[in-house]
Amino acid sequence: LDAIETLAASLPGTEAAEKLRLTAQALRRGDRFGDALETTLPIYPPYVYGLVRAGDASGKLARVLEEAAQQLAFERRTERDVLNALTYPAFLVVSGAGSVGFLLYFVVPRFATMLESSRSEPTGLSRFILDVGVAFHANAPTTLALIAGAIILLLAASRTRTTRVALSQLAHATPGFGALLSARQRTAWSRVAALSLDAGVGILDAISLAAGALPEGRLKKAVMGAIPALRAGRGIDAAFRDAGAISDVDASLLRAGQRSGALAKMMHTIADRHEEDLRDSLKRLTVIVEPLAIATVALMVGGIVLALASALVGVYETIG
Repeated sequence: LDAIETLAASLPGTEAAEKLRLTAQALRRGDRFGDALETTLPIYPPYVYGLVRAGDASGKLARVLEEAAQQLAFERRTERDVLNALTYPAFLVVSGAGSVGFLLYFVVPRFATMLESSRSEPTGLSRFILDVGVAFHANAPTTLALIAGAIILLLAASRTRTTRVALSQLAHATPGFGALLSARQRTAWSRVAALSLDAGVGILDAISLAAGALPEGRLKKAVMGAIPALRAGRGIDAAFRDAGAISDVDASLLRAGQRSGALAKMMHTIADRHEEDLRDSLKRLTVIVEPLAIATVALMVGGIVLALASALVGVYETIG
């Protein structure tokens, strides 16, 4: 109570302070800390509340809170690193799209008007670009409204579970992003499983808590699919390997941890391995995405310039 009230007092006038006061009131009513926290501050991933309950029951609450905070900080840091890696390529693509829009709206229609009075009839790419430019100039407000509407619909659809699963599958199938997302998810679930075991949670409950750190997708399905095998008496390494949740290297580490009684420590080791893979994947993604964005912009602008230059060459040849 003193800790929570001290936190609330350090955040005067904020929503967080009010939520913490509600947490303190729930504790005074006799609620357990994990239940009170989940009711008054429903802003954390589900595994956080499970860890808090486990830490409260085992007398390791302070340690569990610290490690849960570190895990949340790791996830936030990873998201920030990915966004930072994509910011410059996204700026290039957006600025390139703006340049293409400018060319199609202002430059291409003028070329089309000029070429109408010539005896040259553009073909191929030149004809296509000229037609697109004229159509865009004539229907720019409608086109921009349709693009904006499509973006809004996509953002709205992304909030649904079905769309999130589809987008996750698409991201995992995308070169570069797939390895990054896989490493991040494997780091998260193995770390949460390790924290749960440290807090005294049984292996089955620890796996369920760890699955709560995963989004809907193949890995979460594989992790949950290992639970029936564990209930049937299979070794943890064989259960996870057969379900497709871990690699052979991870399976050997789990087998060693189970035999030596250091399963939680081995789960931490597996998390460290995948965290290193995550950093490497992020570096590779940065190396790949920036040149790809530059090439995309160059192709968009260069294609229009090439089409207009080809049309001019046709005019000069006709005059000659």
